[in-house]
Amino acid sequence: MTTERWTDEMLDKLADELKGTQHLVEQNAEAIRDLRQESKEQGIRFSAYQQASQWVVNLAFGLLATANITTIVSAVVRR
Repeated sequence: MTTERWTDEMLDKLADELKGTQHLVEQNAEAIRDLRQESKEQGIRFSAYQQASQWVVNLAFGLLATANITTIVSAVVRR
């Protein structure tokens, strides 16, 4: 296996390519930060939705219990 020697021209070309790659890395890092922030916001929204859904379920059960109690009390009082 032969060892390739790097010339100044090859090193300059490599440096130019790395500069372009560095720009892409910075863009990707910014995109990842944006995605993390969006994920946090969606987590907050999901939590609020979940809590609101639980409130609706509790309200529904409360209304059903009230209706049942009213029906039972009405039936007992009529006797």
